[in-house]
Amino acid sequence: MATYTVEQLIRDGPQYAMAMLLRCLSAGEPFVTYGAIGDELQYQLKVGKIFPTQIGHVAGSLMDRILEIEPAAPLINVLITRPDGVPGAGAGGYLADRYGERRYRNWENVSTKEKLEVVARERQKVFKYPKWGEINQKLFGHNAESKLRIIKGSEVDGRSINGMSHGGPAESDEHKKLKEWVASNPLKVGLAKSFGKGTVEAPLLSGDTIDVLFSDGNDHVVVEVKSCRSNDDDLRRGIYQCVKYRAVKEAEHAPNKVNVRALLVGERKLNAILMSRARSLKVKYLCVAVNTVG
Repeated sequence: MATYTVEQLIRDGPQYAMAMLLRCLSAGEPFVTYGAIGDELQYQLKVGKIFPTQIGHVAGSLMDRILEIEPAAPLINVLITRPDGVPGAGAGGYLADRYGERRYRNWENVSTKEKLEVVARERQKVFKYPKWGEINQKLFGHNAESKLRIIKGSEVDGRSINGMSHGGPAESDEHKKLKEWVASNPLKVGLAKSFGKGTVEAPLLSGDTIDVLFSDGNDHVVVEVKSCRSNDDDLRRGIYQCVKYRAVKEAEHAPNKVNVRALLVGERKLNAILMSRARSLKVKYLCVAVNTVG
């Protein structure tokens, strides 16, 4: 595998970073992580591991190019962040110049709360700005977005594309086995004995179906499982499925207050980006070995 230079990242990386940001905006997502851009550039440039710390050079180069042709454009580079949604020190310099706040140059001394507030205000401007497509065309002359990888999930959970439990391919044996194991083993997934056996394929009023639901009076645990077939895209989807199911379950009991926890059970470790995201969304992840791989 070829190695890379910082100069190469600065030269060739911004077009793909911009494409990922445009995709982020069209999907209404809050940010793109340094790690995600690094992974994409490894694929596009056919080079070895690019560490997230190097992507600051790409973000800065992209923002410099944008400001050369549109000096008043919002600072879209602040949407390139760590997994916690906070951009690195380089973004602080651009914010200091734009808003005359010299202390942003010492970005690491700014509280996380204030960083997130500053980024939220700038993000709103970025999402409302109408000229990103025009700027992309001027800078790169083509649509790099069409060249981005499309990573499809490999889990076969019996759900259709909209997440419903009908209309999709048949459920895999691995997914079914893991789901049934979880339902039968509350203690092994960290729950109290009082929960008893979980309910498999528990329906929600939204029309969704939870893989496993444990209930004990006013305490509920919604569980999404991802078998050994799952890739990172499946696990990422699982995190957000947990968030959705938790919110719907809470809504079903309104105005009564109930305690609903979300648990994602898989058979491989989460990468650092997904683990950070799961923690920030208060989704617990448990890695178990139920199916035999290969």
